[in-house]
Amino acid sequence: MRAAIVGTGYIARVHARLIRELQGQVVGVCGRTFASAAQFGIGVPYDDIARMMREQRPDVVHVCSPNHLHAEQTIASLRAGAHVVCEKPLATSSEDAQRMIDAAAKAGRIGAVAYCYRGYPVIEILRARVAEGAFGTLRRIGGCYLSQDVVAPEKYVWHFTPGSVGPAFALMDYGVHWFDLLEHVTGDRIREVLAQFSTHQRQRHWRGRAGEGPAPPGTATADGAIRVEMGLEEQADLLIRLDKGAAGCVTISGTAPGHPNTIVLSADGPDRGFDWNQQDANVYVERHPAGNIIRHRAPENLPPDRAWMSMVPAGHLEGYLDAFRNVIRQAWCAMQGEAIGYPSFADGLRGVRLVEAAVQSARTGRAVLTPE
Repeated sequence: MRAAIVGTGYIARVHARLIRELQGQVVGVCGRTFASAAQFGIGVPYDDIARMMREQRPDVVHVCSPNHLHAEQTIASLRAGAHVVCEKPLATSSEDAQRMIDAAAKAGRIGAVAYCYRGYPVIEILRARVAEGAFGTLRRIGGCYLSQDVVAPEKYVWHFTPGSVGPAFALMDYGVHWFDLLEHVTGDRIREVLAQFSTHQRQRHWRGRAGEGPAPPGTATADGAIRVEMGLEEQADLLIRLDKGAAGCVTISGTAPGHPNTIVLSADGPDRGFDWNQQDANVYVERHPAGNIIRHRAPENLPPDRAWMSMVPAGHLEGYLDAFRNVIRQAWCAMQGEAIGYPSFADGLRGVRLVEAAVQSARTGRAVLTPE
């Protein structure tokens, strides 16, 4: 596959690495500035996506830019004839996400969203176990996505710039991953949410450092920084009910000390349950009243059509980049005509709608039914 990348930050470099691992070729990189694209060091640099598409005509575009740019850059790529892998969240509104879906359908191209945590083999094993009834009808669901990414009071990220991230911070950056994992593993849909939002640090200071993005609107300070008033949540606590009756809670936070990337998915059935933690992603705990069993990732435990996802023998660890590569491979295979499941733009729209429902609930203090 001839691939182009839009964006030049950390996640763009992850995509570039995985494109190479999948035997793809990065033919162009489009940055906010020509200099940032040139410094990326791979592919032909651009600061104009239309020109890149005309000159390089890639098979697929990986959109790795800030959230508010996803819709227009994706639609431009689709109209130019490319498939798209878009970083999460798919868009900053459900209306924009729907426009992206419509553009993909009109162009006859595949649109995938980078829900990378789906790519862990244990997630597929758990999904198959739930589907075959190993845990019975689920009664309780829960978990968390805890990150210490912005716990430092002096840290500013482009997500804090008004208008860049969408209607929420923690839910758009972390929460959509957890929502997707829950629905993917259980095969059920979140039907109702009751949300409470918390903002622990009301002011952040932009200083123009890497990862902070362009200068935001705010108040200039004596030391040359810009003080930005935080209007979005750093922590979200949600009560959740699924279509088939299971209920529980989740905490999503970007200010959790000692939690670099703790994603926990937990569920109970009538007589057994399971717990999975992304920071120990090669195992899950199957719980019973008589005792617990640690289940390990092994190729032979995967459904036959997913056996390829486990690339090394049992007992050898697979990690984040392996999971991410699996998801991109799924999307690329679909782009090449294979009948294979992958996280689609429809899944991306679902995540945005769940965030919007949580935002509405936090604003009104009432439970909100989510769209079908």
